[in-house]
Amino acid sequence: MRYLLLLTLMASMPVFADFYVVAHKSSQLEVSSVDSVAELYLGRRKAIGGVYVDEVLDREGGIRGRFFQAVVNMGESQVNAYWARLKFSGSMREPEKIETQQELIEKLTLNANAIGYMTEQPPVDSELKVILKINE
Repeated sequence: MRYLLLLTLMASMPVFADFYVVAHKSSQLEVSSVDSVAELYLGRRKAIGGVYVDEVLDREGGIRGRFFQAVVNMGESQVNAYWARLKFSGSMREPEKIETQQELIEKLTLNANAIGYMTEQPPVDSELKVILKINE
């Protein structure tokens, strides 16, 4: 009975994972803080360390909510409202939303000045490099 209760409790616990901010392996982007990533994803910054980021790639679904909670301490609905205000004013363009990790990898391998995030560290032999690890 105790084991059943323990298994039930473990199954209902949320799963936390690290986030890996990634770019093409030839990219000159160097990110030193979560604040820099937050400023990129909120449209407050367009360059990091003198390198212009021409494509900020966001994700769809639950990973997006968890990412923004970890990076800017905002829920997904708050982020959506934030971007709705900026889009209404016409001053900013929201990051492009990507559905799958494979699609993210494909876009990042085509653009050395793009940035994205994933929950799995890319393989050593991949075309991507991790530029910042964020603990959830």
